[in-house]
Amino acid sequence: MSLFSAQNKPDAGDVARIAQLDREIEQANRELETLKAKASEIEEAIQKLEDKIMKIGGAELMSQKSRVDSCREFIRLSNDAITKAETTLSKGESDVRKLTRSIQTNSATLEEVEQELAELNEEVAEGVQYRDELKEKVELAQQELEKQSETLAEIKTQLDEAEEHIAGFKKRQVCLVS
Repeated sequence: MSLFSAQNKPDAGDVARIAQLDREIEQANRELETLKAKASEIEEAIQKLEDKIMKIGGAELMSQKSRVDSCREFIRLSNDAITKAETTLSKGESDVRKLTRSIQTNSATLEEVEQELAELNEEVAEGVQYRDELKEKVELAQQELEKQSETLAEIKTQLDEAEEHIAGFKKRQVCLVS
């Protein structure tokens, strides 16, 4: 145990060093107090100067400071507005480029569609012409059919009359034969 007790006790060099450090700390504390006192004096002097400034032209200084602060705020707000406008302009320019490409694409598509429409109109015109020709042929065929129907009716009438004559002739023949 005595070995441990001896190790825990400071030696003469440590005691001297501790004493020296205590003196340095006390000296630093005195300097700190002196500096605090000087700082207090300086702060009082500053306050006195500020009061003098306020008495001499402080109101005008405050007014000018307020104007400067207002100008700075106006500049900040203007810069924000400019930034926002530049962003909007950039987006607008991007939209214009996109729409220009879209218009070019749609114009090319429109030309193709117009060409197809012209071709379809030609085909429709040909179809109408063909229909008109067929209609004319159908009308001629109907007229011919009506003529043939009339001719057939006349022939049928003649055939009926001829059959009546033949039937009458056969009756007379039967009568003669019997």
